[in-house]
Amino acid sequence: MSPRKPLVPNITSQRAATPLARAIHAAALGAALIVPLASIGFASPAWAQTVGEQQFAIPAGSLESVLTQFASTVGITVSYDPALMQGRKSPGLNGRYAPQQALAELLAGNPLQAVQHANGSFSLIPVATGDAVLQLDATNVSGKRTESAYGPVAGYVATRSATGTKTDTPILEIPQTINVVTADQVQTQGARNLTQALRYTPGVDVNGFTDRNNIADEITSRGFAPTPLYLDGAYLPYAGSLGGAPQVDPYTLERIEVLKGPASVLYGQNQPGGIINMVSKRPTTEQRNQVKLGLGSYNRVNGAIDSSGPLDEQKQFSYRLVGVAKHGNDQLDHTNSQRMLLAPSLTWAPTDETQLTVYAQVQRDDGLADYQALPMIGSLKRGPNGQRIDRDAFFGDSHYNDYKRDQYVLGYDFTHAFNDDLKFRQTARYIDVRDQYRGFYLRGFVVDAADVTDYTQATRVKLDWQQHNTAYTIDNNLEYKFATGALEHTTLVGLDYRNFNRKYKGYNAYGVAPVDLYDPTNYRTDDIVPAFTTQWDNTIRQTGLYVQDQIKLDQWILTVGGRQDWAEVENKDLLERTITQQNDQKFTGRVGLTYLTDFGLAPYVSYSQSFLPSVGTGAPERGAKPFKPTEGEQYEIGVKYQPTDNTLMTASVYQIKQKNVRTGDTLYPQYEIQDGEVRSRGVELEVKSSLDNLDLMAAATYIDSFYTKSTYGDQGNRSEAQAPVAAMVWADYHFRQAFLDGVTLGMGARYTGRKPGDSANTFDVPSFVVYDTTISYDLGRVDASLKGLQTRLNVQNVFDREYVSSCNYSFGCYYGQERVASLEMSYDW
Repeated sequence: MSPRKPLVPNITSQRAATPLARAIHAAALGAALIVPLASIGFASPAWAQTVGEQQFAIPAGSLESVLTQFASTVGITVSYDPALMQGRKSPGLNGRYAPQQALAELLAGNPLQAVQHANGSFSLIPVATGDAVLQLDATNVSGKRTESAYGPVAGYVATRSATGTKTDTPILEIPQTINVVTADQVQTQGARNLTQALRYTPGVDVNGFTDRNNIADEITSRGFAPTPLYLDGAYLPYAGSLGGAPQVDPYTLERIEVLKGPASVLYGQNQPGGIINMVSKRPTTEQRNQVKLGLGSYNRVNGAIDSSGPLDEQKQFSYRLVGVAKHGNDQLDHTNSQRMLLAPSLTWAPTDETQLTVYAQVQRDDGLADYQALPMIGSLKRGPNGQRIDRDAFFGDSHYNDYKRDQYVLGYDFTHAFNDDLKFRQTARYIDVRDQYRGFYLRGFVVDAADVTDYTQATRVKLDWQQHNTAYTIDNNLEYKFATGALEHTTLVGLDYRNFNRKYKGYNAYGVAPVDLYDPTNYRTDDIVPAFTTQWDNTIRQTGLYVQDQIKLDQWILTVGGRQDWAEVENKDLLERTITQQNDQKFTGRVGLTYLTDFGLAPYVSYSQSFLPSVGTGAPERGAKPFKPTEGEQYEIGVKYQPTDNTLMTASVYQIKQKNVRTGDTLYPQYEIQDGEVRSRGVELEVKSSLDNLDLMAAATYIDSFYTKSTYGDQGNRSEAQAPVAAMVWADYHFRQAFLDGVTLGMGARYTGRKPGDSANTFDVPSFVVYDTTISYDLGRVDASLKGLQTRLNVQNVFDREYVSSCNYSFGCYYGQERVASLEMSYDW
């Protein structure tokens, strides 16, 4: 076992070897302007003028570790003698400050003062006594911003990601679009779930189903749904809109990353629109704690705790404990939900080369839910009496409707670096989700014996759906950095395995009394017991072998990868006593070329592939051949621009084509064939930037998604999955003037354009704009004794606009969320 090195990166000791060298060093510092930072009055150098104020989130701790985090955040060098750090502590820092002011806050209570040099760097020396100034040997802390693809991001602008390459890579070097939502953005915008967290992300659609049903996150990306969800690179089980879907609470995450386009080269079977990878909070080697309390609309109350730090002086062991509790009503009448969550993790790092993190999560969701897709007549268009269905309407039985979910996650991440160039990683996750949904769904309008349709009443199905879904995944890869002549390689070789099992029991009753859509009395249906109609036990297994090489030549980067998958599907219908098995093999690849300029511009071009098994067989007359996997391919051209660490702009143009889509067999109508095709073309733009007192996010999407081949009568029609045009903008302004010091005001707007309401394009859903806002107050800026205490008010849909957010067929429309407000107070120390 090798001895542990200092945990702080980029630290080197520089000791004056001779008295002459010490004298020269003292003379240099003596020539500098020395003043306490609390009263700096000289003109800032050009460097300082360009930095301006920045967001800091540095926990209290040893002065040395705190200074290292400060230097990394700002991007400077801080010099000091190691002897000055012994036994000294710092109160930490939370908020927006100029570098000089931030350093003064961090040094509070310590007899040290700073010297700022012409290049913007600082030197720390003891407070002068009389005319004497003691000069000691120095340690330099290099402050170039350091961000890990697996760790937190200060502010909104992430610069690194592991989702697109499975290596810690700058986003500029990844030849596909990646959008990152940071924990700071989630907190500022008051997102309660993953769907809300992605509202300001281009190219994804979160309207519709999840506006009216909060028990699952179903997201469309580049015209394809559902977008697969991953937790730390591990697949999360999903088997449909309702039932068996885990839901990860945003408070447990450091970041949410959206990789656009096919991702099978690294993750195996997937939709061609992309994937969403959520990165969990990990243990830290510096102590940090947070407590949150809040309340909001619908009598909602919530609390959370996040505590992390070392368990021993050597920092070989560190922990993190995240807890969440929520309770309250929901938008629909009679509905409510509550959540209890605990997520502990432990890291063991015996050396700098070896690290093991064990992660767990236990979550219980309980409540009364009512998922309802509404008819187009009555929601999007007025009903027969000129009325609209109330957006809070409840169409179930409050004595019967119920929802429960028990969710468990257990896993580990192991890394070992054999040397600076060779690293092994192994990640394993086990996810277990058991849930039960009891309720009703609307089938259609009531039609009497004379074939007259009553548009005021709808038939219902009473149901009891129970699912138990499990998924365990393991991913092993070896990363090797080497050179062949002028070429620098980062080569990744990996082997992964996924096993997804779904057990489902369905109870349904179709003879339930209809409901009045405009006066939905809370009907009692105790006398109707749903019948046991469905029982499945389905298993999907996948083994994949993948290779990737990131090759650098001067400013060119070639990313090339390939993967061979073996997929096995086994479907058991336990009531019919039938078993369907299917085996597929598929090779997928990706190739991308990026050019890095010296001024932060990175144009790129890429090609990537995906596949997704399709279970079933064709008509016996055609040989009853098993269906082939659907295949996706994407061509993408884009450019990324990062002029500073606090600004990232991306623009991309793409085309995705999905083949082998199932469509009707015109010769044998009771069967399907795989002659369908969907094509999606689009443009995406995103800007994220922190400039002095202003944080800005802006994004826009244009997408043409069409059924290019189909026998269902929709060939040539625009897809109803996603609106062709969408745009969003969000800005935070941090006040620093007089009595407004510490106040942050944020406002945002989300525009969704007109879209088809069904695949036949028989009606459209109108465009709409929704406005959100937030205001927060850092109480520590008013009184030092309140340091770490913040309060925040979030309001979504500020003007309480009533609108239909999406329809996917004539009886599948959803109202958007009404105005929701939440007030929260947090304390960090």
